[in-house]
Amino acid sequence: MIIIQSIILGIIQGLTEFFPISSSGHLVAFPFIFRWDYLPLYFTVTVHFGTLIAIIVVFYKDIYKILRSFLMAVFSPKNKDRQSFMLGVFIIIGSIPAAVAGFFIADVADRLFSSPLMVALFLLVTAALLWTGELVSRKRKPVNPNPSSRLNYSKAFIIGIGQALAVLPGVSRSGSTISFGRYMGMDRKQSVRFSFLLSVPVIFGSFFFEMYREWEVILEGGRDTALFLSIGFLFSVIAGVFAIKFMLRLVQRKSLNMFALYCVGLSILILILYLVN
Repeated sequence: MIIIQSIILGIIQGLTEFFPISSSGHLVAFPFIFRWDYLPLYFTVTVHFGTLIAIIVVFYKDIYKILRSFLMAVFSPKNKDRQSFMLGVFIIIGSIPAAVAGFFIADVADRLFSSPLMVALFLLVTAALLWTGELVSRKRKPVNPNPSSRLNYSKAFIIGIGQALAVLPGVSRSGSTISFGRYMGMDRKQSVRFSFLLSVPVIFGSFFFEMYREWEVILEGGRDTALFLSIGFLFSVIAGVFAIKFMLRLVQRKSLNMFALYCVGLSILILILYLVN
């Protein structure tokens, strides 16, 4: 049963990290709905790291260009790829709010992860962000589709504030960052692309920070814990690659309102089960 749960939860993480419906909320909601034991933090962080690998698999060319441009900026400034360099700078700036939020309110956020009621309420916040993002964007003309030329320092930081909201379970990281981008006139496809790239430093940092805190617990779990983590990790990578590619195709022709409706529906289901119990 543990292996089946690991597979299911790995797939859920991979899908919901990139579908704007909150992976953290689903990792609380599903154990609550099916009456499973709540997940240890190190499992959540491990499957989250799996989604980082999925991003690298899909966006390896972009990530390579960004890293290369930073090296060129140090050793050969005249030959650096300015577009990729500036995109990397915007990703760094956009990561600052989440890093600050994680440092100051991580303990509060961890306690909220045990509350299905709070997840239900924050899912409504995600729905509101998605709906208003689509509503506001309809009244604006899309700007230059090149992300590095259309972004600036302040916009990257504001989108980063949206990412910082995702420390709260039920607030979708991708949903909030995509919506904040839409508020500022970014087209849907480029908002999604920047949102996914923006997650790389935060996921990377949180993985190593949490694993450092939980390492002794993981070692005490032995082979069973290692198997549990490995299976969840593998399926989160596979599901994540699928979800990224699906989203990049979907946003070219569909709005994100369907995900807003889904969040509302899941929130209502959790609230009903919470009241019944």
